[in-house]
Amino acid sequence: MNVFTKVGYEVGKLVNGRHVQNFSVNYIVNAVRESFRRLGRRITLLQLHNPPISVIRDRELHRALLKLVDEGYIEHLGVALGPETNVLSEGLAAIDEGYEAIMFVFNILEQEPGRTLIRRGMENAVGLITRVPHASNVLTDRQEVNFGSRDHRSLRDRDWLARAVGFTNTRIRPIAKSLGMDLETLAIKYVLTYPISTVMVTATSIDELVKYVNAADGNYLNSDVIKTLEKLYAEFTEPIAVK
Repeated sequence: MNVFTKVGYEVGKLVNGRHVQNFSVNYIVNAVRESFRRLGRRITLLQLHNPPISVIRDRELHRALLKLVDEGYIEHLGVALGPETNVLSEGLAAIDEGYEAIMFVFNILEQEPGRTLIRRGMENAVGLITRVPHASNVLTDRQEVNFGSRDHRSLRDRDWLARAVGFTNTRIRPIAKSLGMDLETLAIKYVLTYPISTVMVTATSIDELVKYVNAADGNYLNSDVIKTLEKLYAEFTEPIAVK
């Protein structure tokens, strides 16, 4: 069994309603040791959770993490990138600093900087873990633009969500239908067509989980479909002309 976990937020500590980050060496080392104690086993992959680039570049912190590897607390080190503001620079920095894996958003509607990170990651033999394959439910039949304040998806731009839903229903859903699959399956197959290590899904029922697992059957999208989806992404992200 493999155990993945993240570190960097002080659990249970809120300031002005927001979770507090702490990447000090003492906090990180103690948090890892406590996690090891609770689990009773070594952590397969430890990821720094949404660190700014200054933390990714922090050699003292990296040395402390490598020491935890030597001491048997951790097997591999990675960086979970986010929020989606400086992901490309942070991802490239993590690769340059020698972290073994990066996690990032990648889906049909959010193809960059994912495609660039995949290319660079492959060049450096870095593990590539993608997340949000369904673009916060836009690429599903449960589309919505309003989320509760306790739902992290509430941080999404509502205008982006509304535009994404409209674009998906008119331009992407017909492609899924022509291939004999639903949006959820197309979204998973799109991501897995690329040479990534794995994709993190959100499943709220056994049926969803089974559907997503069945989509990972090795029968992915051909180059023509990928090129079409890349063109649609370029269309979707093209700046709107101001008249």
